[in-house]
Amino acid sequence: MSKHWHYRATQKTAQAAGGWMRVLHGHRAVFVPRGPRLLVSFDTMGAHLAPPPRRPWAWDLAQAAGWSHLGLMTGPCNDWYRRRAVFDFFDSLRDSGFYRRFDDVVFYGTSMGGFAACTFVASAPGARVVAISPQSTLIGARVPFERRYPQGQKRGNWDDPRYLDAQSCLRLAGRAVVLVDPFHAADMAHVARLPDARLTVLRCPFMGHRIPHHLAAMGGFGALMRGLLEGQGHHGFAAHLKRRKGAVSYHKGLVKAALARGHPVLAGRMLDRYRTLPDAPPVPQLAARVARQLRVTEKPSPQRPRMRGSRASRSPSPR
Repeated sequence: MSKHWHYRATQKTAQAAGGWMRVLHGHRAVFVPRGPRLLVSFDTMGAHLAPPPRRPWAWDLAQAAGWSHLGLMTGPCNDWYRRRAVFDFFDSLRDSGFYRRFDDVVFYGTSMGGFAACTFVASAPGARVVAISPQSTLIGARVPFERRYPQGQKRGNWDDPRYLDAQSCLRLAGRAVVLVDPFHAADMAHVARLPDARLTVLRCPFMGHRIPHHLAAMGGFGALMRGLLEGQGHHGFAAHLKRRKGAVSYHKGLVKAALARGHPVLAGRMLDRYRTLPDAPPVPQLAARVARQLRVTEKPSPQRPRMRGSRASRSPSPR
């Protein structure tokens, strides 16, 4: 669990640059003014478990690019930023004209942070969004397929109508880019709810919900995201995706996907290919799963029934 002193270095850095940090009912917002582009980022689940000093999502990326940065840091309670203090904070940014200081504003996050990016963009109409595997909302009546985050549904304030559903909030965005695994049913169901206007969907097959993990394992993740966040288009994305052919994590994902779909023979082939990759660590548990499924699907060889009283049964046993 993060302590107050975990944030001290980040707060000092922000204040030294003329920025600030604010506490928002368990969450923290830190602002560092730099250039004319503002990156608004949101922590992922489990970010509070990172060792101190606590930094918001994309801190290093914004710093290296020279962008102004407003980072929302989550506390130990993952509530999808569904707190009245957070709603009031973004309302105040909108009403005070905070965003008008910048030439370009882009909201960025993944999973829980992706949901926040797709909804809080409503406080800055015309801003851009880059979201990875975002949820559109956690309201059960609207997304009955979403059963992964019961604690988020329970802990968050889903009664307040502000910033409630990306389906409506994202209509106020200028452009949006969403990265998603097309074979991940729940994630694709959320993306299907998003408005098509000015939406670009970049497909990351067989990477599951942890797309940043796989893209980072391929190398060059920072440069890739910087290009997307700068609005340079997604032409380099396909070239980056080709790196997956040599990525260990991607091939492990292929093996798991084949097993999940009941194709152990294909999983075995993918496992053999994985073992040929340089520096691929042993995966005994995954190999055992493949072996178990192969044994289950193998049919026993048929045996001819032995008829009682047959000539073979009356023949003496060889000595």
